[in-house]
Amino acid sequence: MPQAREFAPMKKILLLIALSFSVVAHATNYEVQLLQSLSEGGNSLAYGLNDNGMVVGQSFNNVTGMNEAVVWHNGIVFSIGTQGLARAVNNSGVVVGETGGASIFNPNGRAFMWDSGNYTEIGDLGGSWSGAFDINESGVISGFSCTNFELTCVFSSRGFRYENGVMQNLGTVSSPTGYSRGHGINDAGAIAGRASLVNFTDSDKFLAIWDAANNLTSVTGPSNYSTAESINNNGIIVGNGFTNPNADMRGFVWDADGILTVMGTFGGNDSRAFDINDLGIIVGFSTNASNARRAMISEDGGLSIIDLNTLVVDLTGWLSLDESYGINESGQIVGVGTLSNGVKGAFLLTPTAVVPLPAAAWLFLSGLATMAALRRRQAAPTTVRP
Repeated sequence: MPQAREFAPMKKILLLIALSFSVVAHATNYEVQLLQSLSEGGNSLAYGLNDNGMVVGQSFNNVTGMNEAVVWHNGIVFSIGTQGLARAVNNSGVVVGETGGASIFNPNGRAFMWDSGNYTEIGDLGGSWSGAFDINESGVISGFSCTNFELTCVFSSRGFRYENGVMQNLGTVSSPTGYSRGHGINDAGAIAGRASLVNFTDSDKFLAIWDAANNLTSVTGPSNYSTAESINNNGIIVGNGFTNPNADMRGFVWDADGILTVMGTFGGNDSRAFDINDLGIIVGFSTNASNARRAMISEDGGLSIIDLNTLVVDLTGWLSLDESYGINESGQIVGVGTLSNGVKGAFLLTPTAVVPLPAAAWLFLSGLATMAALRRRQAAPTTVRP
């Protein structure tokens, strides 16, 4: 994982000011909505959403006996018609994901796109499976695919960019033994994911960034693993990695200036960051002292995290909100929680109120932020490996 720098003096000042106003700045409350399952009592999870409030994910269908890729529109659920997971949807309503029954972190089926009832498998890079992870407003899709039909094809899988009906192999740092995955994509076409330096091992995969021309930068660090999950339109990346070899996983924020912020936990051993919007609000989960997962949010670039369970106005019917996977530009958040009956339920959180900082405080913070940005530009660049 890339080396975290110490806070510059100005950044320390900003942090102290942010903490002094934290009670006011984090006065966002949410209403929680249980998203309907395909079958009564069936498990479901929500993974992505667009700015129009259309949500995508997965739900269990008692009739087919499968977890199916689904869309929620105006609170009503319908199946795309295949076993699998819908991962992302853009503002035009184009949905992407993959078929199959693997976990949310590892596809084992076929990458697809779905648009107004039209389902299309988008192909592969010559292997047995593929998965689509994200789509931008231009309809460009990111993901990864096997490149052969061997049982161990994941060891040589490659990230891809799918554009205008063509799937492009993003390549990797080392070929032909290398490995890569494309996860998030922004509207400029930059893709963030991970790539191996030599071959497929946990000690050889690191944060990877591809620009719109598919030029790859692999960012290494003192730990043995890191991966990007999402990149916003300001070039800020969130993801997860070990803070040192064989350590627990932590969410991280990698900003456009190459500054790394490692996120904390709620007292447990683990935290994960899955999505970030253009306002810089991050969602994911962290474990508490009992090592139970709790959905989290960060509004200050990962410097602090808040348990979303503490921000919901009324949690009647829920035991807990466990993991948050997506956030849109309106601040709506989706994820999965545990209902009072023990069933896993998909949730949609909608902000109900935000109490702003006094105008004078915002102006003061804005001026200090500008000064901090100037200081960062003067700092030595972070070491990267091409």
